[in-house]
Amino acid sequence: MKPIVLKLARNDLKEIRERLAEFGNNPPSKFRRSFEAFCANITSMPLMYPQYELNSKYRKAVIEYEYIVFYQVDDSNSKSVAKIYRVLHGKRGISPLID
Repeated sequence: MKPIVLKLARNDLKEIRERLAEFGNNPPSKFRRSFEAFCANITSMPLMYPQYELNSKYRKAVIEYEYIVFYQVDDSNSKSVAKIYRVLHGKRGISPLID
């Protein structure tokens, strides 16, 4: 099953695409491939990335251009489902943006 990208993360991805588009065609494509690879990884191995040290209910993965993907794994039923909450740049003040 594919990960579920929640509303805030969808908004983050839209902003990222718009920002990277200012740098030409390659940065948005490179970021998209990196995000797709991340999604494939958590589809097959949802626990492969470490827990976020400031809030252990999230896991985090660093992808292209220093973006960090915050997600949770819901394994309350027979299949694990990853829910992507935020995609933020690592240099941003992340802590207040992750509840």
